[in-house]
Amino acid sequence: MNEYAGGRRSVYGDSATFVPVCAKCGRFVKGDPTVTFNGLGEYVDEDNATCQKCGRTKMLFEGFY
Repeated sequence: MNEYAGGRRSVYGDSATFVPVCAKCGRFVKGDPTVTFNGLGEYVDEDNATCQKCGRTKMLFEGFY
């Protein structure tokens, strides 16, 4: 089972879902107000959150739901 099952999520657009934890240290992060998608509607994998310990980082991308 996913260790983040039942936890909070950040949803962007209609369905891009992220687990708001730092990809580097696992702490909860503050997500950016928006994330970037390319012209095909695909998520662009770039820094999209701020961690108090690590600074700019990525949230864990869960998928489109």
